Amino acid sequence: MKRVAWLLALGAAGALAGSVDVHAIAKKFEQVGAWRLDPEPGYRIYDPFKRAEPLVKKAKRRVPQPKPAALRVEALMNGKAFVNGRWVEAGERVGPYRVVAVRGEGILVKEGKRTLFVPLARRKALLKIKETTR
Repeated sequence: MKRVAWLLALGAAGALAGSVDVHAIAKKFEQVGAWRLDPEPGYRIYDPFKRAEPLVKKAKRRVPQPKPAALRVEALMNGKAFVNGRWVEAGERVGPYRVVAVRGEGILVKEGKRTLFVPLARRKALLKIKETTR
């Protein structure tokens, strides 16, 4: 093993200097038998990922499908709705859904054959006023 290291070091130094031929180094490797180094006795060569293959295949089957984004209708005005941060009207798309109609209390959306009603989101009051009597 030390011979191989010395040959590699010698070859690298010679290649940098430009005086050693690459073919001469290859011949020296063939003489030493460095191309075909057998593992030392007592060591076992194995594929460390072989045992993990069934686990990886099993994990791939259980990958959850991404759910469509939740729709949040925040405002309604003049036949338009403020949904997920942008104004839309009937016929436009919001994610996987198509807006069918804008009504006074929410919107109708369609995904494939399924039609859903999304009501206007009610915000919580920022301030609560309590009346006290003395």
